[in-house]
Amino acid sequence: MKIHNMLLTVAALFACQWGMAQKVTGYIYDESNKNAPMAGVSVYYTEKGVQKGAASDPQGYYEIEVPEGGIILTFSFLGYETQNVPLVVGRKETLSRDVYMKPASNALDAVVVSAGRFDQKLSDITVSMDVRKAQDVLKQNPSDLRATLNNMPGVDVVDKQPSIRGGSGWTYGVGSRCLILVDGMSILSPGGGEINWNSIPMENIEQVEVIKGASSVLYGSSALNGLINVRTSRPGQDPVTRINAYMGVYGNPDNEDYIWWDRTFWKEGKYEVNPLMRRTVLYGIRNPIYNGLDLSHSRRIGAWDVSGSLNLFSDEGYKEGGYNKRVRVGGNVTHHDPAVDGLHYGMNLSFMSDEAADVFLWRSPQEAYRQSPVSNMSRQSNQFYLDPFITYYNRSNNTSHKIKGRLYFDSNNINTRTTDKSIFDILHNMGFNYDQSIPELTNHWEEIVASMVPTIAGGNADEIIGMIGRTGKHFFPDATSADYMDLISWLMGNAPSLLSSGNIQDNILTWVLNPDKGGRQRLVHPDRTSSYYLDYQFNKTFDRGAQITAGATYEHTYITAETTGRHWSDNAALYFQYDDKFFDRLNLSLGARFEYYRVDNNLREAETKVFGTDIPVKPVLRAGLNYQLGKASFLRASFGQGYRYPSITEKFIRQDIGGIGAFPNPNLKAESGYNVEVGFKQGYKIGPFQGYLDVAGFYTQYKDMIEFNIGLFNSRAPYDYIDHLGQVLDMLLAGQMPSIGAQFSNVSRARIYGVDFSVNGVCNINPHTNLTYNLGYVYTEPEDMDYKERNAIEAGYTDPLQMKQKSNTSKYLKYRQKHSAKAVLDLQWKRLTLGTNLGWKSKTLAVDYFMTDERPKARPEIMDYVRNLMFGDLAGYWRDHNKGHFTMDVRAGVRVTSNVRFQLSVNNLTNKEYSLRPMDVSAPRTFVLQVGATF
Repeated sequence: MKIHNMLLTVAALFACQWGMAQKVTGYIYDESNKNAPMAGVSVYYTEKGVQKGAASDPQGYYEIEVPEGGIILTFSFLGYETQNVPLVVGRKETLSRDVYMKPASNALDAVVVSAGRFDQKLSDITVSMDVRKAQDVLKQNPSDLRATLNNMPGVDVVDKQPSIRGGSGWTYGVGSRCLILVDGMSILSPGGGEINWNSIPMENIEQVEVIKGASSVLYGSSALNGLINVRTSRPGQDPVTRINAYMGVYGNPDNEDYIWWDRTFWKEGKYEVNPLMRRTVLYGIRNPIYNGLDLSHSRRIGAWDVSGSLNLFSDEGYKEGGYNKRVRVGGNVTHHDPAVDGLHYGMNLSFMSDEAADVFLWRSPQEAYRQSPVSNMSRQSNQFYLDPFITYYNRSNNTSHKIKGRLYFDSNNINTRTTDKSIFDILHNMGFNYDQSIPELTNHWEEIVASMVPTIAGGNADEIIGMIGRTGKHFFPDATSADYMDLISWLMGNAPSLLSSGNIQDNILTWVLNPDKGGRQRLVHPDRTSSYYLDYQFNKTFDRGAQITAGATYEHTYITAETTGRHWSDNAALYFQYDDKFFDRLNLSLGARFEYYRVDNNLREAETKVFGTDIPVKPVLRAGLNYQLGKASFLRASFGQGYRYPSITEKFIRQDIGGIGAFPNPNLKAESGYNVEVGFKQGYKIGPFQGYLDVAGFYTQYKDMIEFNIGLFNSRAPYDYIDHLGQVLDMLLAGQMPSIGAQFSNVSRARIYGVDFSVNGVCNINPHTNLTYNLGYVYTEPEDMDYKERNAIEAGYTDPLQMKQKSNTSKYLKYRQKHSAKAVLDLQWKRLTLGTNLGWKSKTLAVDYFMTDERPKARPEIMDYVRNLMFGDLAGYWRDHNKGHFTMDVRAGVRVTSNVRFQLSVNNLTNKEYSLRPMDVSAPRTFVLQVGATF
């Protein structure tokens, strides 16, 4: 009997083995990109109530043994529609079936990674997030990501400075409170915390994810206000080459006084850049242009993924002296180890050479597209980084280990220039009479200076202004405020020679009488930054879906620069986050981070009291809930702390931008804050409309907020802030000149609260026609919590040079708006598309006092005269133009073949002139042509 039973058992096992000899194999691809294989897709069938299956490998390949006969093979992946494929498999047969997975039509199923550093559905995350796909980015201005961000609700970029829900004002790009990532790696400069938008690979973007609110737990300092993560595309099974060429032409503004270009301007070499084909095909275009070329190629070679890209861009700029040119090359190599399942490693690399200049201050309201001679600065930069990485997925226990590193180096030459004009041209424009004024200055110099001293020392604003006005009118009867700034710029550029030796009077007369001397001076400030970065991340997924994310980060930065001196910093952190789902409805997220940061030998940039002891570690916490109320209804709530250490640049910068200075503040402290949010997301399908709406109420509070402090400074150490006329007099008598400039300082506590509402979706009108739409409105209350105390102090100021912080006495923070509404609409009919961007913003609530004073007054103050001298009638311009404004862009495109497309866009269709900050006038109507091909 035992032998009989054994034979039966062996026969049964043999029969099972024989019955399972059938196989189904194939590759799985993303239908929207048929060259992109999909790894980790679940492939299974059900037999007697039990699921049996496998998963696709990194090449998208799957292989599964199946029983003989008819079966239904199911393919499932997060964010894609589940596919059921019926098959009939004969005995010992091997079938081959390739499958193309369709992205889920419901936008709530979009897969994002930024919220938790692992793949999640958009509907499951506990924070507010907006997502834009590659096609959404490409249809905006293809040269720069800022155009896409500016059309997203609650996101604004002013002078390169991103702000989410009013979390940042304007600090001229340095020390961003919003972290910018490319594939999870920061692109903020290690030393300055500034964003070089040129370094974002526009030619290879797959998806852009924007988190609104503090994200410091997983991403560290600079994620205080939120983060923007750019995810790039990866190679597919087949080679893919993409080309995108574009050209933009700046039209004429409605105010013809702004126009500084003509038909021969570029021929004479006055442009700083020479766009592609400027002297051939584009020969007849008078207006400034920009153009660019993007080229990328990716392919899989055996177990290797290889990709490379090239970007060329040149922008003559619609403002004189404002330009941009870059060359960027990059690439990726990834090896999927065939000997070890789940192991892959490789590196990303990028090199960029660029030169750019921004117009910081205008010359005058009548020459708003020309820059002031005291703010003439450009930057030449060479940047290189190498990012090695290694990732191991252990499918047996659902764990992963990721190590990412970066070796970074950049070299910057910051170029500053004084006015391009000679002293002879300047004095001639001002009506200076050589025959009359030279003898007077020669014979009565001491008497003129002596007569001024008592008036200045007396401190009476009216008497000082009257004396300056009479003296100026006497020597310079035809001078405008712009002419005076030319003279001041020339004096700043030549002050070392004027004050170097001998009698100041003799030196001045020597320069005036020799007009071929002076003129344009170019000063170069070389900066070098190097850093290395290492991040280890561990993920564990439990059988019931819980996730643990933990890791450690270290970064070392070293700077040797004329602008800051030699400094170094160390940043180390540990982080942990736990995500779980309960009752198949409630998502919970908890996280913590412990960060250490030091600059030079200061071992305690921040301290935390633990059981009565100060430790040099900054802890931050976050927590979030997401509860699924119904099939497509989600309620969420979150709390997140954030912080930002001041960058080396903010603490130690000493730089002249033409005549404008930036001054160090080594006592600058870290800023911190927290964000609380309650939100509701609802998916909908109403007739042909489907998508989701999202509404969120938010509250953010900051402590020790870092802002610009603009005014007059002593240009020599210790770089004192000047707020008394007596200080100016002492400097002049000592042969020194005060400098106009800015300093970073901890200025206030702040709170920002409001409502963020958006609707996204698609209307499928018929099989050939659909309308996609992204609509949003954000209301914010950006309040300075210390404004009452500050107003009381400032009300007691008696010296005319005592600088107030902002332009009015309101409770609002500088450079913010209350209301913002945006809409992006695109109608597609067969191969044709029509689209528009619509935007409306309310007025800017407050700006720097140094730029304008909006307080009512009976008579002008001395600072009003100083502003008029520097900026012209900026107060009048700001009063007339700082109002709510509406903008509109339109575009039309056609897909000529499945691989070739054209698009024509007109940005700022109505040619609206507006400013989000003083002296930054918007671009005029601009025409953009794009041609793209994929093959």
